[in-house]
Amino acid sequence: MWLLPLLAALPDAVAAGFQAKTMRAPMSAVEVERPLVIGKGWLEASFGYDHKFADGAWSSEGEAVQWESARWLYTTERLGIRYGFTRSTEFYWDIPFHYARLKNDVLGTDTDGFGIGEPKFGWKWELFNRSVPTTSLVLDLQYKMPTGQETAGTYVGGPNTFGTIPMSTGQADLAAFLRAKQQFGPLAIEGSVGWVNRFSGVSQFVVEVDQYQFSGRFKPGSEVRAELSPMLQLGPVALHGNVVWRQWFEAAVGTTAEGFFVDENLDPIAGSDGYAVDAGGGVVVNVTRGVDVLASASVPIRGEDLLFFPLESISPTRGPTVSTSVELRY
Repeated sequence: MWLLPLLAALPDAVAAGFQAKTMRAPMSAVEVERPLVIGKGWLEASFGYDHKFADGAWSSEGEAVQWESARWLYTTERLGIRYGFTRSTEFYWDIPFHYARLKNDVLGTDTDGFGIGEPKFGWKWELFNRSVPTTSLVLDLQYKMPTGQETAGTYVGGPNTFGTIPMSTGQADLAAFLRAKQQFGPLAIEGSVGWVNRFSGVSQFVVEVDQYQFSGRFKPGSEVRAELSPMLQLGPVALHGNVVWRQWFEAAVGTTAEGFFVDENLDPIAGSDGYAVDAGGGVVVNVTRGVDVLASASVPIRGEDLLFFPLESISPTRGPTVSTSVELRY
């Protein structure tokens, strides 16, 4: 009985309505101090938009090529979800939609399409963390699902019969990244390096002219990717730069899939390997701990020819991309 007054005096360890949850991890009010995982108990939903307009490409030697009359618009509408399971682990899911339009006034081409892209989900595990100053080392495992529309229509009758734009490569990716962040007062540096393993899959856009087949097994080249992003915090505003380097290997294609190791039957595509460099920057406005507004821009510095156009994920065009998004957390 003597415990009843003591228990009655203790506060309840729950949250009602939109009150802060007592079980969630603390979160800094500024971006420069936040680790690379969201923290236990936090749920985040983000809504974003990417706008790319291209009027050029790259030669096989990586030189800029200007189109005379063609124009390419490629947008991405993004929904992202993050949830902190524990203090050091996080689950995330990114769902993209794309609208693309290709116009050529000389040829009279005006083709567009809209559809779901290739969703990705992943798991982050923080290997090391220190709060003051912030040090965060994370292992990021990611899987890409080939759920997007992968057919470009029929080629019989010439290129004008292509009535749709593929949104997917038709195959899955499995990636692993090592990400790190180190704070130096109002400054921070983020970096990552990783490997993207691309599996083969049967795709509807692989055309075999001799056999009049539309479906074929396609394997894009696996990829090494590295990224570096410095950041400067000025009050509630964080300014950051960004440089991304990608190196990919030869792709392969084939019309047979016999045996257990089907990739052994594929033929390498000469000249399909290469590398690309993009650079840009942006701003993050920390409105509150539960609301961030982001804006950024990226410009390609070097790329390869459009061997797999219009698949932007493996054959990006030459043009700037501007992005904006809102992050809501509870």
